[in-house]
Amino acid sequence: MEPKIESKIKKLLIESQILSHQSALSGLSPGTRLYDAIDYHLSYPGSGARMSLSLAASLALDISPERAAHLAAAVESLHNASLIQDDLQDRDALRRGKPAVWKKFGPDLAINATDLLLSNAYALVASIGGVTSGQQLISTMHQAVVKTLQGQTKDLSHNQSESVTEGIAVAADKSGPLFSLSLQLPLILAGYENCVDLAGETGSLFGVGYQIFDDIQDLSKDRFAGNHFNLAQLVNEKGLSGIPGNRAEDLAHSYLAQALKSASKLPNGCANLLCENCVTLLAMLEKEAA
Repeated sequence: MEPKIESKIKKLLIESQILSHQSALSGLSPGTRLYDAIDYHLSYPGSGARMSLSLAASLALDISPERAAHLAAAVESLHNASLIQDDLQDRDALRRGKPAVWKKFGPDLAINATDLLLSNAYALVASIGGVTSGQQLISTMHQAVVKTLQGQTKDLSHNQSESVTEGIAVAADKSGPLFSLSLQLPLILAGYENCVDLAGETGSLFGVGYQIFDDIQDLSKDRFAGNHFNLAQLVNEKGLSGIPGNRAEDLAHSYLAQALKSASKLPNGCANLLCENCVTLLAMLEKEAA
């Protein structure tokens, strides 16, 4: 990526994080438990991977920086809602090295914080003025939420006795939708509605590949912690037809390579950042296999 574009994305990333944070707190009374819970969680941001993908796509499609920031902030709000809910349902005590929201503020506040962040995402998109694609933007966001919740529900009942195919389905629904949405929202706003399905497929492929790669890195830690779902472990134990040696690395490589091919078909190079991420992860897998 060109240094000038990379610098612009980094600047917009900070602006989008601030926008998402401020929008979520607007209307809440400072000092209340819900305000404090939201402020606490958003004060420790993650990598912003989904926001960066959305911003890069928006810039490639000539969407204004202000609108680009609103789309990215909406995706980030949905992502943070999913993290708070995931921690609560899995009873994970830590998030980003700090006590999870449910652990620090209680399960009830975690539920309220999740609901507020979901609503905040729709408010951010609705606040973009002068667009005719508002209905499709909202509908596409809803479908992403539906798939994510479907994956979360599957994950609650998933266990290591199930098949790799079922594990992949969980990963596709949990990890894929928001990667897809990062590309879909800019495409819709820029008038490329015909590319929404391809962007959805691209995000799903990347989400699975990314999840397997991440699980490979966490394999030892998850075994020690007794994590009930690690897709890399499931692949290594049970294997999958067509994957040589029953290795999780080969399955991750397959999905990331497919994602790279799919992303390259999207217009105006709007998925170039996702392509770069695929290339980086593939190189790391190949290096580990050498």
